[in-house]
Amino acid sequence: MRIETRLKGKPLSPGVGRGISCFVSEFVAVPPSVFPVENVENEILRLRQALEWLVERMTALASEAESQLGSELAGVFRAHRMILEDPVVGQQLFDAIRIERQRAETAVQVQMESYRRQLEVLDSEYLKERASDIAEIEQELLHRLGAQAPGLCCKYVACCQIGECQHGSDHILVAPELTPELALEASRHTKGFLVESAERTSHAVILARALNLPVVSGLEHLFDIVPIDADILVDGTGGDVFLNPSEETLRRYRAQADSNTQTHPGVHPVPDFMVMASIMNSAGARDALVAKAEGIGLYRTEVEILAEGRLFTEMEELARYTQVLEAMARRPVYVRLLDLGGDKAARWLELPREGNPALGCRGARLLLSRPELFRAQARALTQAAQHRPIHVIYPMIVDIEQFRRLRGVFDEAATGLDPGYLHHGIMFEVPSACLQAEQLFEEADFGCIGTNDLVQYLFAIDRTATAIDDDELFSKSALWRLIEEVVKAAQATRKPLSVCGELASIPRFVSRLIDAGVKIVSVNPRQINAVRQAAHQYMYGE
Repeated sequence: MRIETRLKGKPLSPGVGRGISCFVSEFVAVPPSVFPVENVENEILRLRQALEWLVERMTALASEAESQLGSELAGVFRAHRMILEDPVVGQQLFDAIRIERQRAETAVQVQMESYRRQLEVLDSEYLKERASDIAEIEQELLHRLGAQAPGLCCKYVACCQIGECQHGSDHILVAPELTPELALEASRHTKGFLVESAERTSHAVILARALNLPVVSGLEHLFDIVPIDADILVDGTGGDVFLNPSEETLRRYRAQADSNTQTHPGVHPVPDFMVMASIMNSAGARDALVAKAEGIGLYRTEVEILAEGRLFTEMEELARYTQVLEAMARRPVYVRLLDLGGDKAARWLELPREGNPALGCRGARLLLSRPELFRAQARALTQAAQHRPIHVIYPMIVDIEQFRRLRGVFDEAATGLDPGYLHHGIMFEVPSACLQAEQLFEEADFGCIGTNDLVQYLFAIDRTATAIDDDELFSKSALWRLIEEVVKAAQATRKPLSVCGELASIPRFVSRLIDAGVKIVSVNPRQINAVRQAAHQYMYGE
């Protein structure tokens, strides 16, 4: 009999999951091709573009490191760039394609492996360090060329693709970090996540929570402490992890695991405090109805396209919005425009690599630079609003000028269509927008405070960082002063205002929201009961 081992981590997504250990490997390289390429010039072009892209990336990283960390660490990136710009290296790579008719990926793998072996056998410590530089460059180039992808391995199968389980076993995914792609592409056999680094307000954890998958983080060296044949039980509510759980532990958790799969009746609405549902896809409207949600307060439309791996057509978008509107009858529906960028990017979007994506081209900034991303969405929303009201949320707005510009692009995309019952509003998640709240409310039809990103930008803390104590940040007076100012602006202009994000879903903060003047919140359907109960107890003492 194997002995039970108990680990204690940070609970991020509630629930209980059990399965065998399934490890996420960073990269599974495609084997070098033995077949000669037909179009040599095309392979040369692919390689040249990959090299140029990586030179630009190393230049940007060197500049950022210089300003933040000093010249010594910046030298790492400059060394990589020097290798990439070395004419001998480039010539040998291109010759492998021209003379040996290798694919670009094969040329990179074969040549870089050869360089690395030559450096590793030398006595010089400096040159041995350059061997690791070569390995990192190889990985970056192969990633850019599309020759590598994340993979899975367990005691049964050496390599599975993300989203598949060749053995068909219930499993717990063990990974260095939790990404939105990993959460979205998890197969039906995935029963939970055990990760070294993640945070409760990260988009990936929000996705896992919406998918009812438990997540525990904050455990270091997981690949060393979790056996490849472990039976794992993850408690995402309390943060306990059991490797090879005993029968006693399984009995203790069985009732809790069973209760997580049952549908509980919703608590009835509370007067003067509306609780709406935040959903990830059109099917989420069913969960909202079961929980007796008073509407859809946040429809995160980007989740579906990231899961599908492509933009939807106008008709596909229209079908989804119509489905939600019909399901919710006359209840309000708030739909956010595609909020992409940052940690919500996919390779097929071909977004530029940035040193700090959270502060880069994302949200409204991205939609203005790439209006084709949401043109079909704008037209579909306009058509869906012909018979029922739709509230369109503009993400990551920084000031009034940006809102006007993005609203203009939306109207231009919907040219020729009757605007129907469209309402246009702002997601207050950037401090600069909060400071202009009254001016923005004079033009916007409504507002919504997005607490996850607002906390990130207000306190200059990465929302995905493991060391963050969310409750401590949510308790800070600066945040509540800012929320109160936005509430006052909404009241002065008589415009509706709601609050969404992790803060809105924590019962112990409901009283503070009510005291601040907030009358509408939007939370995951699973959290509606607890939020309503907290509001009812505070307002009526029952």
